[in-house]
Amino acid sequence: MSRPARGHGSSGAGARAVGAATVVAAAAGYLVLVVAARTLSPAENAQFLVFWSTLFGLFGVLGGVQQESTRAVGSTAVAVGSPPGARVLPVSLGIGVGLAALVAASAPLWATALLDTHAVALTASLAVAVVAYAGHSGVLGALAGLRSWPTTAWLLASESLVRLLGVAVAAAVVGVALGLQVASAAAAVTWLVVVAVLPLARRAAGARGEGTAPLQARRMLTAMIASSASAALVVGYPTILRASTSPEVWATAAPLVLAISMTRAPLLMPLTAFQGFAISHFLEQRHRGMAALLPVLGGIAAVASVGALAAALVGPWLMTAIFGPAYEVSSALLAVLTLAGGSLALLTISGSAVIAVGRHSWYAAGWVLAAVGAGALLLLDLPLAVRTALSLAIGPVPGIALHLWALRPARERAS
Repeated sequence: MSRPARGHGSSGAGARAVGAATVVAAAAGYLVLVVAARTLSPAENAQFLVFWSTLFGLFGVLGGVQQESTRAVGSTAVAVGSPPGARVLPVSLGIGVGLAALVAASAPLWATALLDTHAVALTASLAVAVVAYAGHSGVLGALAGLRSWPTTAWLLASESLVRLLGVAVAAAVVGVALGLQVASAAAAVTWLVVVAVLPLARRAAGARGEGTAPLQARRMLTAMIASSASAALVVGYPTILRASTSPEVWATAAPLVLAISMTRAPLLMPLTAFQGFAISHFLEQRHRGMAALLPVLGGIAAVASVGALAAALVGPWLMTAIFGPAYEVSSALLAVLTLAGGSLALLTISGSAVIAVGRHSWYAAGWVLAAVGAGALLLLDLPLAVRTALSLAIGPVPGIALHLWALRPARERAS
């Protein structure tokens, strides 16, 4: 059986294509938040942001499907003499169905508290979106494994633009939180259109990865342990804040939640979109170990430092100019939150290097350690903004250290 053909184009051209798509996706995400802030009251927007966080938290859990699909298809594409294994898309969809069932079964424990009066409709929206996004993750991961970067870029950008269009229409037509929430979830089916239209996307939908379907599923589930911790720290963090905050305090928390999104997105959204590219890069450079990673970590730290200065200087003005006078946040808090975003970015890219060399358990352990640390700091008896900043800035540090340890040669880790 022949292997799927790899995509065309150089790594440089691929990076530019994915980079352009990431800019589009980031801009679309920002505009969704602006539309919501300008359409809803601050209290209603706080409810929308909880759903947004929960939705993307679940999507983040499925990041493990994308990462393992990239590695499995990429390993098959570069291997010589080894037969390709099972198709990754059916395995991905099966994982999605299982996660959706878990969401539906557990909803009585959390849905009413987090999603308020429309808990049933929003839980159903989440479940359907999870299955759809599992397919998106499998196809996106396969595209990265095949190094089909232009098609990867199309899928990244189109999904975000469809979400923005749906939210804008819902805001104009119904103008209530429920409409914006359902529209946000519905965009997860966009990949079906992309697969129908683009030949390389159809090829990725049929791509085979390394190993049997049960082996792929086990590896995806292992990666999802880490991506669950990642989702809790990155996109699902506002949901954790809501669970640890009284309703009275949460009604005033929308400025802080939007500040977190605004300060971390310039680093984390590109890195999240580039994870397939990063895993493919580290897969090719795996013989170098930590040496391939350290320059990237240094660049991220430098960008985060410059970003913190910029956030302190212009951030307060931007918050009120974009979202309105009710969203005032101090310079100091914006600077600290930007540095905290850099900490999460270091954890994200170090994890990509670890999973590229096949050390799934170390990858998962680093993210879990970071999530536990961040969660513990949220339990401190401090004002919401202070414990949030400490949690996001310090929590990832142990996980970064563990990832770096995992990249050392086995003989050094054993000594």
